[in-house]
This record gives sequence, structure tokens and C-alpha cells, in this order.
Amino acid sequence: MSVHRTQAVVLRSRKIRESSKIVVLFSQSYGKISTIAKGSLKPKSKFGSSLEIFTHSSIMFYRKENRDLHTLSHSEIVNAFDNIKKDVVKLAYASVAGEVVERLVPQEEPNKGLFTLLVSALGAFDAAERPQLEIILSSYQLKMLHLIGYGPELARCVRCGREVGDRSWFGLLSGGSLCPMCKDEDLHAVAMSAEALALMRLYESEPIDKLRQARSSDGVTREVADILSSFVRVQLGEVAGVKSLDFLERIRDSGNA
Repeated sequence: MSVHRTQAVVLRSRKIRESSKIVVLFSQSYGKISTIAKGSLKPKSKFGSSLEIFTHSSIMFYRKENRDLHTLSHSEIVNAFDNIKKDVVKLAYASVAGEVVERLVPQEEPNKGLFTLLVSALGAFDAAERPQLEIILSSYQLKMLHLIGYGPELARCVRCGREVGDRSWFGLLSGGSLCPMCKDEDLHAVAMSAEALALMRLYESEPIDKLRQARSSDGVTREVADILSSFVRVQLGEVAGVKSLDFLERIRDSGNA
């Protein structure tokens, strides 16, 4: 076994023994890793609260060659993002960010850009007012999809390359904007307003911390959010079964988001 140090964000954990748990982390240097934290459930555990969901920590682990489960030996908090954990709405948005990374990113495939993006998004969720949460998540989803090779084409029609005007569609299977001539080639194309396309282009290009100050109508912001949620589901290969998205949509429909 070899010892490795890196920074990581906790994506998920589960109890496996009376005093231990499995912790899935997205790390800066090693990508998504699964670890066992022995003794982490003891009252005076050396890990403290550093293994709570979405905590950004500095970790040390013993890497086992040709094994999917490594041994976590040290974890020290860099940023706990406590406001996320205190607010169920913020937690719902952050959970979408975490679940999509866990399910779309292969095990132990480093992506430092994605790690930086995830930490930036968690920081933005932590500091944001509730009306800003939708903007942060949409921008995060677009940037994340580009970083892992699933980013949608928004500059031109993804099918024919024509510029799209005021009337356009988003092809959930095609992976981007569609012109009126090509929309019928994608059975899962959804109508998209010119305002929504412009907003997605903004989300794609601007840093998340700047977008916290962005302003658009609630209707257009929700239109973009719905399109991207549907697109993420398609990329996961499922019509349903994304627990965090299902939970977030219930919160949206309740009017609490």
C-alpha cells in the first residue's frame, strides 16, 4: 500500500460496521475514490465532523493497488459549508451537484477542473440567497457537462450547423440547440425561448461567483433549469431514478425554492 495526500469533497457515506463507514469522495488529484474510515463512528473519532456530506477536507489515504476500496487514515476540514447543511433547500441543490458527479464520472479518473468547479459551486450555494440557487446549479451543470465531455452545443444547430434564431429547440438526445429545420430529427426535442438560449450561453461562459449577481425573470430561469434537469437525466441513461433531482423538483413545485 502507498500513502497519498490530496483534498477532497465528501459525496456520500454509509455505515458498514458498528464504528466504521464507507466514504465516497471526489478528490483533487485522484478523482472519485471509495474509502473505508475505520472508527469514524466512535464518539471521539479522529475524523471528527470532517466526513459529513459536502465537507471539503484535506485527506490522507492508503491506496491499495487493483482495489476499489482504500483506507482513509486522516481527514482535516478545509471548509465545512455549514450553511448548506442547515438549510434543506440549499442541501437539495447541492445534492444534485454531488449526485451527478458521482454517477457520471468514472472511478479514479482525475479531473482537477471539475474538483475546482465543485468546490466553487458548494461555496456559492453556501453563501447564496435562495433566489440565486437555481442560477448557480444551472451554471454548474453546464460547466460540469463540458468538463466531462457531455456539454451541449449552444452556438449553432447541433445537427446542421446553422445559426439558431428566435425560434429554437433543445435536443435532449442530440445534445444541444436545434433549428426549426432539424427539430423533428430528435424525438426528445423541447421548445426553447430565445431568452433561455441566451441565458444558457451566459451560464456557460461566466464564472459561478459572478453569476450570483445575474438577474433574469423567474420564468426563464426555471425554463433553463427544467431543460438542463431533463438533459442530465438523459445523460444518466434514465428517465427517472435521480433521487436528488426528484427531491429538488418536489421542493420547486412546493414553492419553497
